[in-house]
Amino acid sequence: MLLYTTITLALATALSATRLYVSSYTGIITTLDLTETHAGYNLERLTTTGGCSPNATWLHLDTKHHNLYCLDEGVVSTNGSLTSFKIDPKSGSLKQVQHGPIFAAPVHAAIYTTPHGTQLLAIAHYASALTTWKLDPSTASFTSCQNFTFPQNSTFNETYPGPNADRQSASHPHQVSIDPLHPYLLVPDLGSDFIRIFHIDASTLNLHQLTPFRAPPGSGPRHGVFINFVTKTKTHSSSYKHSVRLNYYLVSEISSILTGYHVHTDPNSTAIGLTLTQFTDHVPTLGNKRLHQDPLAAFNAPAEIALAPSNNLLVSNRNYTAFKLKNPEAATGRNFTAIPSDSLATFSLYPLRFEALDPAGGLYPRSFAFNKNKTLVVVGLQHSGSVVVYTWCGHMQRLLRDKAVARFEGLGEVTSIVWGE
Repeated sequence: MLLYTTITLALATALSATRLYVSSYTGIITTLDLTETHAGYNLERLTTTGGCSPNATWLHLDTKHHNLYCLDEGVVSTNGSLTSFKIDPKSGSLKQVQHGPIFAAPVHAAIYTTPHGTQLLAIAHYASALTTWKLDPSTASFTSCQNFTFPQNSTFNETYPGPNADRQSASHPHQVSIDPLHPYLLVPDLGSDFIRIFHIDASTLNLHQLTPFRAPPGSGPRHGVFINFVTKTKTHSSSYKHSVRLNYYLVSEISSILTGYHVHTDPNSTAIGLTLTQFTDHVPTLGNKRLHQDPLAAFNAPAEIALAPSNNLLVSNRNYTAFKLKNPEAATGRNFTAIPSDSLATFSLYPLRFEALDPAGGLYPRSFAFNKNKTLVVVGLQHSGSVVVYTWCGHMQRLLRDKAVARFEGLGEVTSIVWGE
């Protein structure tokens, strides 16, 4: 089996090296080393680590403290698990600190850090729950804090099944998004068409559940991203007043739409509350043409969303094979079989508009991530069992679709990938 392909010279001098951490449903975390040389990029495996079995599904990196947290979805077991690791800064190897069973089907997690440095890990469970864990960042240990199950711990009207009975037979929280300006977190719930809203008490780290926002019926909210931007207003004295506005962009998996919302809190009120107001149209993640003209577009399932450079968004589309790619081994005459590929979609923000559809590099791009400088994008391809690294072109404001700079295969069903920066 081909383990890796590179676009480089084997003995070239390295200019820079960056680590990548990849999880898969094999339960293995793979540490990859991406090295840039004068000739290109080289992607190699450094280490593999167990301890997040049987079905590792999400990684969250605490770069400052060299901690890595891994969720095991427990697809083949009755519960999930949470595992923490300390990272060796020199070798990139992982040392397990703590492992324990948690509520079933954890699929996403995020860390909230208080002004005093204390940390709370919030976990979205596809099996109708949200759990929180107090972290000790110095040791990477964790203790249970709160459990919310839906609709049992909800006082809001929740009726199941939803409009899409096959996908919405129950509550399915899918992500945790931390508000970067206020002590709140949002949880898109694919099963209920809710965006669940929680306030965080910074002194106790307890969550308080607020009235959820209702997304369009049958849309299936999956992942969202907060984006704050600065507005400039001219005053009477001819000077300018700068203010920060926070927006939230939501990808809905069932309906394949992207929607923008203004985030509202009242800084002059002591009352707890966050509200969302839609300010964009619902924009198809495949673009209007493909969505309405190709019957197979109905099977599309968008997954991940992230802010791209120059006020753009990048969204991954799964289960709709839009491209056939040249096999990298064709250059050596070893394999001429074309590679089927799903897509990554680029959107401009102001106004929200579909711009381009580019190959993801393979099938089922469940996860992708930009590096710190926003110059490279690494894509985790679940059904291809591989990761692909692309260059982001600032001039074109999109991926260089024919410029995959590195690929690594044989990883199993890739579920999550993070840069070790």
